[in-house]
Amino acid sequence: MATPEQVREALAQRLSGLQSEGGGTSLEVLEVKVMSVFPKLLLEIQVSVSGQLWEVSLDYQGYEASLVSGDLSEESLNYLGMLVRTHLFEWWHTKDTEKFSARMGKRLD
Repeated sequence: MATPEQVREALAQRLSGLQSEGGGTSLEVLEVKVMSVFPKLLLEIQVSVSGQLWEVSLDYQGYEASLVSGDLSEESLNYLGMLVRTHLFEWWHTKDTEKFSARMGKRLD
């Protein structure tokens, strides 16, 4: 089973830096923390969006958590990276209108 540190390193390589929606909103992933790996994959991700600094908590269970419960394959990590990016953008666009999304993020500045 992969350790939280191994998962953090692998995800940080795929997520760190500027992320774009293809001409829309851009966010910059500054830091990835892996709080637990299995049976839940708990991530805390520090992002900068529109000049604001946020920490976003993402909680994955089931299939998503199982992606890192064994060997860290490139295919699994690439899929998980895409999933995390998608959820970060969904969070950004819904944090002001949906209670669940609002609870996921905490503004740091």
